Amino acid sequence: MASASFLSSRTARIWIVLLVALAVLSFLAMRRGIGKATQMKTETTSVLSIAQLKPGDEMKAVLEVTAVVPAASLTGNLLEKQTETVYWQSGNKAKIAFDPTIPVVMGKASDVSEGAVVHITAKIGDDGIARA
Repeated sequence: MASASFLSSRTARIWIVLLVALAVLSFLAMRRGIGKATQMKTETTSVLSIAQLKPGDEMKAVLEVTAVVPAASLTGNLLEKQTETVYWQSGNKAKIAFDPTIPVVMGKASDVSEGAVVHITAKIGDDGIARA
């Protein structure tokens, strides 16, 4: 009887150690993930510097869509970043050429409609038009 009690207390201690180790590893993984998430920042090209872009330059912009021509272009108001979660209208407009084969990270190309806010990475073409 004494050996059964000893085995059960030993098994309980092993389980406690394993659960504590699992909790510590989970905490460390969560802490690392939160650290990486806080370092992620959306970089956008400032509205003033967009006018100075040359062919071949890449721009990143946040656009409030005002018009969409399917499989051709979208037009909208450029938004200026104030904080990580706040963007204000800059008063400038932009037209971005795109086609339906362009990958959309969250959603589909058909989801881009009037009123949508999109983050766009585009390259300035030789003709001065930004292509997503």
